[in-house]
Amino acid sequence: MKIKSFILVILSVALFSCTNVEQKKPVYKPADNALVMATLYNYYAAEYQALCYQAYNVAKERVTQIRKEFPKKKNMAVVVDIDETVLNNSPYQALTIEKDSHFPKCWDAWCQQAAAKPVPGAVSFLKYADSLGFQVFYVTNRSVKLKAATMKNLRKFGFPQVDNAHMYLKTTTGNKEPRRQAISKKYDIVLLAGDNLGDLYEATGKYPQRNQKVKALRNDFGVKYIVLPNPMYGTWPAGLGLYHKDAPVDSLLKVMTKSFGKACR
Repeated sequence: MKIKSFILVILSVALFSCTNVEQKKPVYKPADNALVMATLYNYYAAEYQALCYQAYNVAKERVTQIRKEFPKKKNMAVVVDIDETVLNNSPYQALTIEKDSHFPKCWDAWCQQAAAKPVPGAVSFLKYADSLGFQVFYVTNRSVKLKAATMKNLRKFGFPQVDNAHMYLKTTTGNKEPRRQAISKKYDIVLLAGDNLGDLYEATGKYPQRNQKVKALRNDFGVKYIVLPNPMYGTWPAGLGLYHKDAPVDSLLKVMTKSFGKACR
């Protein structure tokens, strides 16, 4: 099956109307179009599903252990991002490819449809955390105007604690640290899950600084921080300068291939 056919299959799962998308004939180049391959991966790949189950299996082990260590503690919290952490938006990404468009066009329309399916393992884990007495907070950079639709989408699939008290949407800034601090005033955040480092802690800076911070926190991954796979988007491309008009793709690739020397030149 051709790449276009795969994309159309994704779109057929959750069709929605949007009148502000430019109607251009898409060009599919799987060898060099990273978004195409990333979108197909997040929708079709068994490896993607395995990574998600793996992440939430680890998360389940952690909350089990924490509850055993603190059997009577009542103010412990689990904080999760929404997009690509508990809800999979790859059909929306497929639309941007099919229509040669980009975020945020049609994003509100997609969210209002409340059609995003759960990330594998997410519902089961959060229900389990809820059963152990943990508070579950959803900290997302979706706009507050999408709150009702987002809650509808989560409730449709049985996510727990979906109410106003547990929803922290974007207001004035995409930095989630102030919202985490607000939760911390009443609760002890023992576990955070996200597809982007900013979902876990205040992650700023470019490529070297981000990697150094990860190395410094390496013992916390799988313990306090649970990372979900998302090659489609995030803050990591900005750290590499890939959102700029003159993206340094060639120089980045040369760094990776310099060990070849003159071979295959």
